[in-house]
Amino acid sequence: MRSDSIVGIVSLLFGMAYTVQTLHLPKAMVGNPWAPLFFPLTLGVLLMAVGAVVLLQGLRQAKAEAKKKGSKRLIVVTVLICLVYSALFEHLGFILSTILFLGGLLFVINGARAWKVNSVIAVTFSLGVWYVFEKIFYMNLP
Repeated sequence: MRSDSIVGIVSLLFGMAYTVQTLHLPKAMVGNPWAPLFFPLTLGVLLMAVGAVVLLQGLRQAKAEAKKKGSKRLIVVTVLICLVYSALFEHLGFILSTILFLGGLLFVINGARAWKVNSVIAVTFSLGVWYVFEKIFYMNLP
C-alpha cells in the first residue's frame, strides 16, 4: 500500500474518532448549548474530508501506476513476440509464422480464456491475407 493511502486512512480514522469524542463534550449551560462544539466538530469533519481526499488520490495514483506497469509489460512482450516472428518467418513460412505471431499477440491482449476466438482470428486472418496476395494479386509469399 502506498504511503499517502496510509496517511489518508489514518487521517480519516483520526477524524472519525475526534468527531465522536467531540460529541461527548459537555454542552454549554448558558447561551447556545452547541456553541463550544462548533469548532471541534468542524475540525473533525474537515480532518475526515481531507483524509478521504488523500486516500482517494492515493488509490487513483496506485491504479494509474499499475496501468503503466501493465503497458510496459505489454510493450516488452509484443517486442519479444515480434523478434520470435522474424526468426521463425524464414523457416516456417508466412502462414504458420503469422498464425503463431497473431495467436501470441491475441493471447497476450485477450488472455487465455478467449483461446477459441484468438485461434479462429489468427488462422482466418493469416489464410485470408495469404489468399489475397497469392490468388488475387499473384504475389508469392515465403
